[in-house]
Amino acid sequence: MSTSRPVALVTGAARRIGAAIARRLHADGFDVALHHRDSAADMQALADQLRRARPDSVLVLHAELSEFDRLPELVAHAIGRFGRLDALVNNAAVYSGRAPQIWAVNLLGPLRLTRALLPLLARNARVVMVTSGLGRLSAQPAGLVRRLSDPKLSLGDLERLAEEAPGGYGESKAALNALARIFAHDLEPQGILVNAISPGWCRTDMGGRSAPRSIEQGAASVLWGVRLQPGGPTGGVFQDGKAMA
Repeated sequence: MSTSRPVALVTGAARRIGAAIARRLHADGFDVALHHRDSAADMQALADQLRRARPDSVLVLHAELSEFDRLPELVAHAIGRFGRLDALVNNAAVYSGRAPQIWAVNLLGPLRLTRALLPLLARNARVVMVTSGLGRLSAQPAGLVRRLSDPKLSLGDLERLAEEAPGGYGESKAALNALARIFAHDLEPQGILVNAISPGWCRTDMGGRSAPRSIEQGAASVLWGVRLQPGGPTGGVFQDGKAMA
């Protein structure tokens, strides 16, 4: 069923920053598609909360982003319910584990999901890749910097890089920043702005209780990219609306 309201898809939306982003977008008038991997109870609580405000405004999508055969199913659900996407927030990520799994979730998931959703993105849509300060290009090994800085870098190159999985979380986020640059270039003619945005070091399961930033601060940083006006920046890496070196 199509909707006249703007539509957003947030991955990793079951809790913490993802849930805060979804709540804020819903309060701003968006219908929301909420993706989660394995937090069914948290996701159900969030969906129930949002539906109390607008009953027919929430769609829950369950899939592991590294299981790429599920992506068409995600797309079909979104198309069937809402008809289009005005905002895509690629928030889902993992910090630790085997390098191939980290790269599969942190890079290949956003790459293949965004690519699968291209026909659904409305003109002037916004796409945000949720990144990290650990992905700063200046902090990466020289060989990776050289590859990611190549002006001819393609989605295929990034897919091959993910198969190599050269490093862990920081390296995968550096590649995610490059992914935002590629999609920004390709989608600019449609008015679609694509940026990589860091929430900063927040008090999440990943960041720990001693982190200096709240979840709401982190969510606000990410939402800046969704709220950009036409003609705003695209292809960049930001935190709190400021470019990251």
